[in-house]
Amino acid sequence: MSAHYRLDCDYGTAVIVCWEKGGTEPIYVCESHAKQLGRSREHGPEARLITAETKQSDKPAAREESAPTKEAAPAKEAAQAKPKRAALPKPAPSKPETKSERAVPAASGRPAARDLTFGNSAKAMVDEAIWNLSTGDFQAYRNALQEGKSANDAAQAAGGQLAVIHQKINEYTVKLEALLSESKATIKVEETIDKPLEQAMLEIIGSGAMGEPEKDAAIQRLGALQESVKHGLQGEITPLQANQVILEIGERLNWGGSNEIPAELKPVYRTLYGGLKTAVCSAVPETQNLHDRLTNLYAAKADLERELLTAKEFA
Repeated sequence: MSAHYRLDCDYGTAVIVCWEKGGTEPIYVCESHAKQLGRSREHGPEARLITAETKQSDKPAAREESAPTKEAAPAKEAAQAKPKRAALPKPAPSKPETKSERAVPAASGRPAARDLTFGNSAKAMVDEAIWNLSTGDFQAYRNALQEGKSANDAAQAAGGQLAVIHQKINEYTVKLEALLSESKATIKVEETIDKPLEQAMLEIIGSGAMGEPEKDAAIQRLGALQESVKHGLQGEITPLQANQVILEIGERLNWGGSNEIPAELKPVYRTLYGGLKTAVCSAVPETQNLHDRLTNLYAAKADLERELLTAKEFA
C-alpha cells in the first residue's frame, strides 16, 4: 500500500471521494488533514477532528461544537454515538381536532367550506393588515340594525375588523367605479351572459341522468336567472354595467359563503361571475388589483356579519 494511504485517520482517496460526492457518513480526521479537507458544504458540521491519542483512550468524546476534544471514543463507540441518518420523514399526520375546535365553526356560524371564486376572507385580513384587530361589538351591531341604521352605520358602531372592512370597501369602490366610468371599452352581453346560460341549457337537455320534468324545471330556473341577471341589457354594455352584474351575483352567492341557491345553479353562477370579471379586467386592466381586493373584502364582510349576528346565541 502506498504511504499516502497509511494515515492515522480516515482520510484517504476512497473515503474523500465518497465524502465529496455527498456521502452520508461522517469521517474522522486528524488536525493536519482537516486543514486539507476543509468543510463539506453539505456535511461540514459532521466532520470531527481526532488526535493521535484516540487509539489510547477509552473515554467517549464530549459533544462540543466550539472546539474539538482531546480524547475521543474508539471508532466503534463513535459510530454508535454519532447521529443516525434516517430516511426522509413521512408527512406528519394532521393534528386531530378537539371537541372545542370542532365547535368553533358551528358556534361562529361560518360555512364548512367557502367557494374562493367569490373571494378569500383570510387574504383580506392579511392584505388590509386587520387580522390582529377585534372582530367588533356584536351587540352594538345588532342594536344599530334594529334601530333601522344601514349596514355601513351598524358596522361603524360595531368597530373592529367589520368597521375597517366597510371603510375599505367604500374606498375601493369609489376608485374602481371612477376607473370603469372613464373607460370607452364595451363588453358583449351575448358572449358573457347569454352563451354561458345557453350552454348550461344544452347540457341539461342532453343529460341522461334527469327526467323530463326535472329538465323542464331546471330550464325554467335558468331562464329566470338569465332574465334577472340581464335586467333587459342587450347588445353591448359598459364595464361599469358589467361590474354591477358581478356585484349582484356575488351578493346572491353570499360571496362564496352559505346561501340558498340550488346546487345545480351554482356552477352557472360561477361561470357567469368569472366570465364577467375577466371581461371587465381585460377591458380595464388597471382595475385588476382593486377588483381582487374588493372581492376578498366582500367575502370577509359576509363572514364577519354572519359571525356577529350568531355570536350571542352561542356565547
